[in-house]
Amino acid sequence: MTKIERRGDKWTTVIDLPVDPITGNRRRKRITEDTKKATELAAAKAIQSASGGLIVDEKVTLKEFTESWFEATVSTVKPSTLRRYKDLSRLHIVPVLGSKKIAKLTPIDIHTLHNDRLAAGLSQTSVRHVHSLLHRMLSDAVRWGVLIRNVTDAVQAPKRSTPESLTWNPEQVDLFLKTAADEGDETLWVVALFTGMRRGELLGLKWADVDFTSPSISVRRSLSRGSDSRLVEGAPKTAKGRRRIALAPTIVESLRKHRLHQKEQRLKLGEMYENNDLVFANEFGRSLHPNTFTRRFQQLVRKAEVPYIRPHDLRHTNATMMLRQGTHMKIVQERLGHANVSMTMDLYSHVSPDLQNAAALNLENLIAGNREKVS
Repeated sequence: MTKIERRGDKWTTVIDLPVDPITGNRRRKRITEDTKKATELAAAKAIQSASGGLIVDEKVTLKEFTESWFEATVSTVKPSTLRRYKDLSRLHIVPVLGSKKIAKLTPIDIHTLHNDRLAAGLSQTSVRHVHSLLHRMLSDAVRWGVLIRNVTDAVQAPKRSTPESLTWNPEQVDLFLKTAADEGDETLWVVALFTGMRRGELLGLKWADVDFTSPSISVRRSLSRGSDSRLVEGAPKTAKGRRRIALAPTIVESLRKHRLHQKEQRLKLGEMYENNDLVFANEFGRSLHPNTFTRRFQQLVRKAEVPYIRPHDLRHTNATMMLRQGTHMKIVQERLGHANVSMTMDLYSHVSPDLQNAAALNLENLIAGNREKVS
């Protein structure tokens, strides 16, 4: 953020201009006006003049700027990320601040946005996401010469709320899977619970990714909704998301039966079946929609009469069960595809007391056993 200082009865700032196109030398300019706001506007106009008119008119509203920002950003982020950004802007930023002139936004406006969204029922984490998006937009506005400063720098974002994830115990997992088997829909949920794969990774899984020889799944892609709500195939969420997950024999057997059933369905439908090599497809071989995945899960939860959890909590259930069985945290991180082990430790710190107690008992049993041998 450009520093603006008061000198006597004047306000002044020094701005960086684009380098001289002929000499390549760095250029700077001092701006001095009677008021702080006048200094900001004069500096913005000076940058505009030097940059060939990149600055938008100071009467442009935040809503108008966001529309331009999305056009400029469309090729720089994943389609699913762009869709999420548009939803955050459309549902939360524009309704509250959209009519404000972008050049006249103040820290009070940002506080108003936070308080309004919290009062509307958003969690602190969600409001933090809204703040982060607005900060990114205004940072680009400064970088492009649209603004002289980013007002969100003067406002602290709400702290991230970290509600404890709900998980099932082994008995509840077993009851859910038995219900899924009765409905002829077991393999999807078996793989979800025993691999911890994300929803998009499950929906993007292909038979070419399944190795039956050295039983494993290679996670190479993820299926998600793009900015126009159409399904798009992309890379996993993180670089560590590209991973190999070893499979237990029962999971392999479930996948074999599922593949056989899928082949029978393909022969039955003939040309009406689209062979996209998807492991989990609809009855015509096409991609399962994420909403279909969630709806199917909710129906099974009701029929199984187990506690309601979110589909993503299947992943948390997987991690929690592995940790309570004594699986090393690093292995859990690798199977889940977290960016680093510290992220795994932060997410599953609630399991730590159980692990601490188990470690204490194991150590006591070991020492006690040795004492008995000696005596």
